[in-house]
Amino acid sequence: MTDEPQNDRMNITENILQTVIDSIDVTIALCDADKTVLMVNEAGRIQLKELGGMEPEELLGHQIDKVLGPLIYDGTSIVGLVAKQKKTIRRNIHYRVESKNVEKTILYTAIPIIENGELQFIVATGRDMTKLMQLEEQLAEMERLNQYYSVMVQKLTEFDKTESIISSSKKMEDTLKLAKRASQSDASVFITGESGVGKEEIAKFIHRNSDRKDMPFIAVNCAAIPKELIESELFGYTEGAFTGSKRGGKRGLLEEADGGTFFLDEIGDLPLEVQGKLLRVLQDGSLRRIGSTRCSEIDVRYICATNLSTSKLLDNSVFRQDLLYRLSVIPVYIPPVRERREDIIPLVEHFLSYYNKKYKRNVQLSAAAYSCLCCLPWRGNVRQIKNVVERIVILSEDGPLLKEDLLPILKLDIESTENDISEISVRVTSITTLGKAQEQMEKQLIDMALDEYKTVPKAAAALGVPPSTIYRKIKK
Repeated sequence: MTDEPQNDRMNITENILQTVIDSIDVTIALCDADKTVLMVNEAGRIQLKELGGMEPEELLGHQIDKVLGPLIYDGTSIVGLVAKQKKTIRRNIHYRVESKNVEKTILYTAIPIIENGELQFIVATGRDMTKLMQLEEQLAEMERLNQYYSVMVQKLTEFDKTESIISSSKKMEDTLKLAKRASQSDASVFITGESGVGKEEIAKFIHRNSDRKDMPFIAVNCAAIPKELIESELFGYTEGAFTGSKRGGKRGLLEEADGGTFFLDEIGDLPLEVQGKLLRVLQDGSLRRIGSTRCSEIDVRYICATNLSTSKLLDNSVFRQDLLYRLSVIPVYIPPVRERREDIIPLVEHFLSYYNKKYKRNVQLSAAAYSCLCCLPWRGNVRQIKNVVERIVILSEDGPLLKEDLLPILKLDIESTENDISEISVRVTSITTLGKAQEQMEKQLIDMALDEYKTVPKAAAALGVPPSTIYRKIKK
């Protein structure tokens, strides 16, 4: 009498157990020691159909190796490996669900059940890891973005502290690295580059990052001082040294820079006789005012700049070679804007923000306007960009500025020509939709940026967009 209720309860328990197993959304299969499939739950039946439209009857009672191709690894299924090695094995299996046109990744785990040293059964489970892996990829992408923005925040912090140079190009990055290294010494720096590239800004950058940052930074434009006055301005003079001299004399700019940095801009315009006197100061570390017989020691770090070509610098009739060698211990070349076009948009945005605040305006540029500005040759380099953006803010209405509104303003620039403006146009050979044309242009730009910079964050910085935009467009 007592056995029957117990048997009934066991039957009920088995039914409940089967229901529980079928309710689990993870594939569960039971195989015997010969790898014959004894049981598959509901999730497993659904997966069988995804794998190839199979019904459970095609798997139940058959050896798993002979039925499930996607689970085969080097000729043996994961169940077969467990039967052979008698240990738990896990493996990711990738397959495509043609009916849904999606790729799936399933983590299969096979566990041996051993009694008295003999393999009795193998339990295989399959968990869909597709969404989890997608989340992991998204998390990795977020981590990459986090690292990118951390670097950008660090750059902005440095910019806030040191008024750092605005750039995102590899060439300027290399230039700034060289300038940063140069700042850690007192060696003379000789900066070359076209007019308007920002030679004085690099000189200030070196000074701000040096041990002399709390001492004077004296800048002299040798081309702006009359030749007859430049000697007295640099070296100073005593009272009565010449007609019109100031009572009590005057300290020269070199003395004013004592302990700090002395920046000689356009040094190629320094008269040869003054070059000789400057060389003596560099060699002796002391100077003598005009009209004085006494020398005074000075401690100065020299930075010079010129836009003269190499051939002119090497011409002794223009520039003393002994002075050149003395001043150019560390030569720094600043490339023109046309060689670092990635810097155009950051520079435009910086000056646009600055002049909007200065003139209390809200002028914005459309994508076409930015594209237009990026195509210009910018012969005047950063100085020209600054002037053009100021003109745009002054002459434009608030709100987005279209390309057709921008062109008349650009034509006012004395350094722009009709040829420069015409270069803005993009050549096409056949009619297509504007959307497709834009996609093709973006694709080419992204391909070029990735080819040059190798990583998405660097390519994104060069193109002036966040990395997420690049990832999204690559996926598209």
